Amino acid sequence: MFSAKTAALCLIPVFCFLLLLTVPKAYSAEQSQCVLCHTDSDLIDELTEEKISFGEGLPEISPMQQGTGYGVKQSPFDLYEKVLVKKDFLSSIHGQIPCQLCHLGNPNSDDPDTAHKAMVSDPSINSQDTCGQCHDEITEPAANSLHINPAPLYTTVGKRCSKEQMATLKKGALEQQCLSCHRGSCGSCHVSIPDISGGGLRSGHLFNRKPDFVYQCLACHVRPTGDDFIGKNGKGDIHYRKFKMTCSSCHSSKELHASAKGADNRYHLEQRTQCIDCHKEVAEGPVPEHVLHKTLSCSVCHAAPYQNCSSCHIGTDEDGTPYSQSPLPSKGYKIGLNPDKNGPHYVLLREVGVGRDTFKNAVGKLESFSSLSTYKRATPHTIQRRTWQTADCNHCHGNKELFLTQDDIPLNSVVANRRLFLKATEIPGKVQSRRSYILSPTKPDPAMRVSADWLKKHSKDKDIIILDTRTKKQYEQGHIPGAYHLCFCLFRTEADATPPYMIQPPEELGKLLGGNRVGLSPEKRIILYDDAHNGRGVTFLALKMIGHDKVSFLDGNLASWENSGYPIEKGKAPVAKVTEYPVKSNDLLVNNQDIIKLREAGKAVIVDARNVAQHNGDMVREDIAKTGGAIPQSISFPLQSIMDSEGKFYPDDRLSWLLSTAGMNTSQKTEIITTCNTNMLAAELYMVLTYLGYDNVKVHDGSWAEWAAEFQ
Repeated sequence: MFSAKTAALCLIPVFCFLLLLTVPKAYSAEQSQCVLCHTDSDLIDELTEEKISFGEGLPEISPMQQGTGYGVKQSPFDLYEKVLVKKDFLSSIHGQIPCQLCHLGNPNSDDPDTAHKAMVSDPSINSQDTCGQCHDEITEPAANSLHINPAPLYTTVGKRCSKEQMATLKKGALEQQCLSCHRGSCGSCHVSIPDISGGGLRSGHLFNRKPDFVYQCLACHVRPTGDDFIGKNGKGDIHYRKFKMTCSSCHSSKELHASAKGADNRYHLEQRTQCIDCHKEVAEGPVPEHVLHKTLSCSVCHAAPYQNCSSCHIGTDEDGTPYSQSPLPSKGYKIGLNPDKNGPHYVLLREVGVGRDTFKNAVGKLESFSSLSTYKRATPHTIQRRTWQTADCNHCHGNKELFLTQDDIPLNSVVANRRLFLKATEIPGKVQSRRSYILSPTKPDPAMRVSADWLKKHSKDKDIIILDTRTKKQYEQGHIPGAYHLCFCLFRTEADATPPYMIQPPEELGKLLGGNRVGLSPEKRIILYDDAHNGRGVTFLALKMIGHDKVSFLDGNLASWENSGYPIEKGKAPVAKVTEYPVKSNDLLVNNQDIIKLREAGKAVIVDARNVAQHNGDMVREDIAKTGGAIPQSISFPLQSIMDSEGKFYPDDRLSWLLSTAGMNTSQKTEIITTCNTNMLAAELYMVLTYLGYDNVKVHDGSWAEWAAEFQ
């Protein structure tokens, strides 16, 4: 006997056939209460407002995103947008199909609870039964694709544990937790937002042939791949930064829909995209290095540091629901041996995001954890034409730190990784460099950049003031012993000011710094730190604006202090002796009109320190501006591109090289203007440039908040 769902599905191909015989005509609203409700913007607004007002609103992040490890954030669509169907949809091909044929439910009821009973929000979870009724040539292979079929995940996990453990995991953590990322659907790419990012409609139920780069692709691939690609962790991939290419530019439907049967991993997928698909001339081209390095994958030379996946330590909440408790991933790269027989001999490797205790709450330690390697081949999305490796041969040759060796691997995992790491004798030695690189003539001030060890040794010196620039709450929860507190937020105007976040005048800054929170005087050296959210940069700028020269910053911030094993204090901040600071105003800020004048005169290099996605306008800080984009002729230079995985700035020579390749130099003929969203990142970049001896730098005070308010 047929179920209601089966009977409904059987009607879909018949209905689709009839559609082909008729001119598309909007599906009659009288035939479905679904259409009457979901296209009525006033009604939807009223119903969703009730849910939000009475405590039934959306959580800040998806329930599947509990814990500290998730990088996925709730998409910036409210409940109204997620359930409102655009009337344009009704005249589309898919809009001709009655709602209940795909979604079930009761299309004749105007009561939400009754109408939604037994409703299927994403019919494409079983794509062959729904989408396959019309698109069987796509859904048949796609059912076994890497995007939809969770079998590769199950196979991999299964090799690390016993049959009993696997049976338990299938019913629990894998289904409830892992599949929230490791199993997609047609709908989550073509019509809706993936559940891991909050779910709901992406664009009023309209179907799009290509997935939305930001809200669909990056929703699942946010960390580490997405953040690397758009420059949240570094410079951003050149394909996106320079050529505005997105995921679908390389990864075609042919690849995404391809069956992965018989493929152990994505590198065995016949349809996968490779560098030589576009760069056919590279292998035998005129560049000598390409010929000499045929045994290397392209990314060994052309990838900037990338994020490693972190371990998915699965925990359980009070109700027993699994959640991720992952540490944040580290940034770097390791060169190792290709685990596959085919392909280049040397490849980049990353740590696998799983540990022996990953599922300890469900099944204890994985019994066969070392049956698979703990490193796997990486496909970094941080590709650059010029990298630190290509700048000089000996940045790789003879540099043991770049190569995966036995010393990098825990003793109990050496056997599992025996096919991947190099012996000391296999690491290529130094060569007489055939390449040279240009550095800006910088003059770093060694007193400005201090380590945690130096600060511990000098923390009680009488001429030292340690200043925590975070919020009061953060300070009182834990700070460096002896540190004073002054939130960077006091140096700027409020968010509701017009324009917002503008730096206070020097006279006001002097009063704040000379007050009882700091008690600053000219002979004191002040050491700044925060939690890597760039508050110290604003404070550094404020100090320079009042003419204070003795300013230093803790390299790596509070994390550097904690990672060094030094103690943390809790409690309220000490009170300082009030001083009247002798302010010597420095003109370090520019506004929109200053930028226009300098740019027209050819006397300015405008450097945008935001991530590339914000610079390109694909991502918008809607709390800052209604529209995205960048100041015309500005160059993208994400602040994260000058930091290592610990949040410390790169060595001086590498910093100088990065700045030089971006077009920043110390010439007095050109003003370097740093900008961002509000001035925080811009001030931090100003701090680094000042440390390196640049004295031709100014900060765009209102940054994008000011520019967008006037010109967008």
